[in-house]
Amino acid sequence: MTDLAKASSSLFLRSIRGESCERPPVWIMRQAGRYLAEYNAVKAKHSFLEICRTPELAVEVSLQPIRFLDVDAAIIFSDILIPATALGIQVDFAPGPVVLNPIRSAADIQALKVEDVTQKTKFVAQAISSLRTELDKLPGAPKALVGFAGAPWTMASYLIEQKPFKHFERTQILAREHPQALHLLLDQLTTITEEYLLSQVEAGADAVQLFDTWAGLLSLEDYQQFALPYTQRIFATMKRRGVPTLLYINGCSSLLPAMIQSGASVLSIDWRVSLSEACERIPIEIGIQGNLDPTALYGTSEEVRTQTKQMLTAAQGRARYIANLGHGILQTTPRENALTFVKTVQDGWP
Repeated sequence: MTDLAKASSSLFLRSIRGESCERPPVWIMRQAGRYLAEYNAVKAKHSFLEICRTPELAVEVSLQPIRFLDVDAAIIFSDILIPATALGIQVDFAPGPVVLNPIRSAADIQALKVEDVTQKTKFVAQAISSLRTELDKLPGAPKALVGFAGAPWTMASYLIEQKPFKHFERTQILAREHPQALHLLLDQLTTITEEYLLSQVEAGADAVQLFDTWAGLLSLEDYQQFALPYTQRIFATMKRRGVPTLLYINGCSSLLPAMIQSGASVLSIDWRVSLSEACERIPIEIGIQGNLDPTALYGTSEEVRTQTKQMLTAAQGRARYIANLGHGILQTTPRENALTFVKTVQDGWP
């Protein structure tokens, strides 16, 4: 079997295609990170940004949850703000993201110059290529490789100066005061994101996930105006290349009607949405991913198993279903509970 055919036969990709699967595929958002002692050992010697920019380190931490959890998909270790450098934005992490030269005005947006994002982020493509090689060497069931990026609205929310606000209100204020300037920024971010994701696919990513984490702060009407068109454009580009796509929005319950129109192959939903309701509202040709509350992994092992089985029962019979959390795994999560979650899904439908 060729490497391409092996990846294509992964449970993750089979599920997205709607093929009959013996069980749901499972992986965990933020599965490489601080809840793992192996990651903390690497982090003790290297900064977060150094890990992201060094392919060998990025590959190592991306493989750590594969070795421990044996999940069905790996996701490249990186950060959604990495491609912001193609707009001349300087980013650091201390430990969370810090934008050193944030956008403060419409004039700042007008002054931005779009550079070649594939050159600015070539270390990500190199890491994906190496990770693809390492995944194909693993025994057992083939693993899918997921690439990712931040959606334009969420990227803009990080890049725009937010002081004195705490919940990205400044981005929405800019939308009121200077809508044309904000649309220009969103257009530029869309162009960068398209090229960035295509470079990941060319390097070996089997599918890509778009994180629009902060779009859940928008009303449905504002989402349809300032976020959805750009997400649709990105997914249309991916679809023309035959690339499966996933869309995640935190706090997405009011946005489900628009998410359905996004063009995503799979909608990744948070735990505030009833999975049973999501299965009723989302057309069967669109996959569903999620949606266990990350704090559920702090219960006893039996409680983790029970809640995981309840989630699977809610999705029972859904052909295109991927088990996951409703947001990234929390950094103090007991690692054995993460393993219990994965193993419970791997035991099959309840």
